[in-house]
Amino acid sequence: MKAHDQMYIDGAWRPAAGQDTIAVVNPVDEQVIAHVPAGTAEDVDAAVRAARAAFPAWAATCLLYTS
Repeated sequence: MKAHDQMYIDGAWRPAAGQDTIAVVNPVDEQVIAHVPAGTAEDVDAAVRAARAAFPAWAATCLLYTS
């Protein structure tokens, strides 16, 4: 079983702010196959800040295909 202790935010793996985890369950046999960090409000805020900062450049690439 894999235990992941980091979250991918703003283009890099970083430790989660909290210690809680969530079990990842295989839907075929209902066996736990991994544990991943349970994001905290601090993790969500960091992800939202990163997304907002990245949005203008990403949106500009979309304009290239719709013009």
